[in-house]
Amino acid sequence: MVRFGTSGWRGIIGREVTFHRVRMVVQAMIETLREEDKPLELIVIGFDTRMLSEKFARTAAELLASNRVATELAPRDVPSPTVASMVLERGAAAGITFTGSHNPPEYSGLKIYTSDGILASDVFTDRVEKRFGLLEKTFDDTILPRNELINFHDPKPVYLQRLQDLIDWDAIRASDLKVVVDPLFGSTREYLDHILLENEVPVDVIHNTRDPYFGGYAPDCTSENLTRLRGVMRRTGANLGLSTDGDGDRFGILDQGARLCDSSTCLALILDYLARRRGLKGGVGYTIATSGLINAVAREHGLELFETPVGFKNFGPLLVDGTLEYAGEESAGLAWSKHLPERDGLLACLLATEMVAVEGKSMAELSHELSQRVGTFSFRRTQIPLTSRTRQIFKRRLKQKWKVVDGLKVVEVDRRDGLKLIFEGGSWILVRVSGTEPKIRLYAEGRSSEEMRHLMHLVRQFFSQRRL
Repeated sequence: MVRFGTSGWRGIIGREVTFHRVRMVVQAMIETLREEDKPLELIVIGFDTRMLSEKFARTAAELLASNRVATELAPRDVPSPTVASMVLERGAAAGITFTGSHNPPEYSGLKIYTSDGILASDVFTDRVEKRFGLLEKTFDDTILPRNELINFHDPKPVYLQRLQDLIDWDAIRASDLKVVVDPLFGSTREYLDHILLENEVPVDVIHNTRDPYFGGYAPDCTSENLTRLRGVMRRTGANLGLSTDGDGDRFGILDQGARLCDSSTCLALILDYLARRRGLKGGVGYTIATSGLINAVAREHGLELFETPVGFKNFGPLLVDGTLEYAGEESAGLAWSKHLPERDGLLACLLATEMVAVEGKSMAELSHELSQRVGTFSFRRTQIPLTSRTRQIFKRRLKQKWKVVDGLKVVEVDRRDGLKLIFEGGSWILVRVSGTEPKIRLYAEGRSSEEMRHLMHLVRQFFSQRRL
């Protein structure tokens, strides 16, 4: 079987993700779309820098053409948000991009975008999974060549123009900021650096070649993976280090002095900036695993809050219908509806650059000022392997009744996505199974670093044998 998680279908190349299975998933998607009785005239396709991504994309295009569906392929690897833009630009019925996102190099996968330019909902992907199951025993790999239905379209110009029109480039130029860009060998190379250079922003670029192995590590914007970015910043005296994950929908930002600004703080600072300086007044979406700092900022500005389970696809329909203007999740996902109804790591990096330029202060200084206004929130996430043992313990803890944990009174239990315990005073812990990797995520937030460390110790104890 094939399973779609919080951000598409993922698996190890050659084991879960094979050409045969790619064809079956795409065929299942086609049949699911045709059930909706909507015109299926065009589907756009993108891919990232991973091994075989381009060939998977070509295989999908050939299968679509065999089904008499016209396709437009990106001519080279592209960031995932660019595919969302391509769907809207071309008026496509759907979009597909082949990517393993921030996962290790041996992974690949597929994301499906709807005609609204948002990730397909669970309702849709559940139907695709069911169709896949029906096809598994009978699917014929034979493809009737119809190359006349396969064309190429470069989404880069329109996508970059979206960003060009949204950012205050005059303020950035006037600030004399120096920036280092690190695409982590991923598909934002010649995108983020390109638009900065076109706007006369001094930029140094590293890891800007295509490497399917990403230098030997997962293309994730972790502190460890940004070591070289940190070194270049210190050597050049740069003010900001901007990084994106393998497919460009997540961000990592190093502040003055090459200090990593954690994603929760970045999301809150950018929200605060947009509300103060750019007139943001709409709803704010956040997931149950996101720091309360974003809530505090939204409340200070009188913005309506909407909480969802983890997975950016939960925000998509709300960004499309106008319920949300801004959405953020702790795994470095950010969307502003004035751009696209989908998370975009390039947008986050450029908004952070604009913010620092306009305010004339480092992100650390802005964070200090923000904490003085809304309070201090100390958040951390870690993970453990998902094994048969940890899965069983997690299931047992999920059923357990919770009133007090280590002397802390539990005032709310949320089981919408794992197990979240909210304590008196507002601190909380969360345990949930990742939707993209064989991991169990552990989260804790307190009002001080000491409280957070204590809560993280407690959440780790969930997987001991003693009763909590």
